[in-house]
Amino acid sequence: MTRFLTLADVWNYLDQIPMFSKVGASASNFGLDNISRFCKEIGNPHKQFKSIHVAGTNGKGTVTLLLESVYRNAGLKTGAFTSPHLLKYNERIKINGVDISDEKLLQFFHQTESVLNEVPLTYFEISTALAFWAFCEAKVDIAIIEAGLGGRLDSTNIITPECSVITSIGLDHQAILGTTKREIAREKAGIIKYNIPVVIGHIEPEEREEIEKKAELENASLVYSDNLFPVWEGDSVKINEVQNPIRTNFIEPVNKYNIAIIWSTIKILHSTIAVSESVLISSLEHFNGLPARFEKVHSQREWYFSGAHNPDAIQSMMEALNPLEGRKITCVLSLMKDKIGEETMNILKHFDRIYFYEQEGERAAKIEDVENYFIVKLIEEKNYKTILDELKHEVVIFAGSFYFYPIVKRWLTYTN
Repeated sequence: MTRFLTLADVWNYLDQIPMFSKVGASASNFGLDNISRFCKEIGNPHKQFKSIHVAGTNGKGTVTLLLESVYRNAGLKTGAFTSPHLLKYNERIKINGVDISDEKLLQFFHQTESVLNEVPLTYFEISTALAFWAFCEAKVDIAIIEAGLGGRLDSTNIITPECSVITSIGLDHQAILGTTKREIAREKAGIIKYNIPVVIGHIEPEEREEIEKKAELENASLVYSDNLFPVWEGDSVKINEVQNPIRTNFIEPVNKYNIAIIWSTIKILHSTIAVSESVLISSLEHFNGLPARFEKVHSQREWYFSGAHNPDAIQSMMEALNPLEGRKITCVLSLMKDKIGEETMNILKHFDRIYFYEQEGERAAKIEDVENYFIVKLIEEKNYKTILDELKHEVVIFAGSFYFYPIVKRWLTYTN
């Protein structure tokens, strides 16, 4: 008898599996054997559709969903796989821009239960396999697959895509991927496949060298999106292949590099997946950004949320605040222990006032972890309403972790 009679059974099953967000590396399996075996047992769904594989330290979620949007607007049936989810698990898997339905989720666990019993999978491996199965079932024309962690040993790396994309290289997950940017670049470059083109974003020469070595080894043509010389002009991006700046809804200047990546990827695949320039530009102009990426989270107040959690992303967040120079800005911070470091803290200490919220789980940082770097006040469930009331006329940025997002969204229901 199946243990997955209802959706509640699925959530109970998933909740019992250790999650990276709570316990870190011990929840991961850095190898492709189990995911390969599982997918083989269910018919290798990942081999039944075209795909684009996106890795990188920052920007990969934005690039994934931007590419999906462009291809959907061009009339293709699309899939997109991203992580982590912010409010609901279903967000990880989208078909034609719509989250996977509860019914489809339940169907997957019904159909694959016997294989799940035989092949041990991590939380992320299950999510990956589910995405591949859903895209195969839906017969998508193209699926954009975001790597979870690193690239070489990430469970998404069993696909053979039409194109590989590496958005950026920065210091993040050093305990797993390597202590230097060069080592991290080597791991990200692991998604490069034989004879498959690679598009890279704004990457420094030393890290780029690692990617170039791997591309040469795999006979993979390398496309440098920086050759478009993207320039941020207020809310627009100027690239050298288009006469007029491309207007966007982005706030962070770093998105000029993401626009260049999208442009380069669409162009390199044009011979096999055609997209008109007018559709490409229109898609870029109408894309509304992503939740938790410098999102304005309150309609009446100047309150924003940024999931930035590594030095490069936090620096980008600070640049987006530059137009508000001269005004006092409060940061409500919550982050994981492994994100605390001299470089990150030195950037954050420039806020006028910092509150800190302690999340649950052994990975989450505590207030004593950050008190060595700057003066910080604790915000808790028992006092958050009072503090938010005090901040209602101030510019506030909630930041430090995507896992903080659902907490902030819950808090905001009190203020609206």
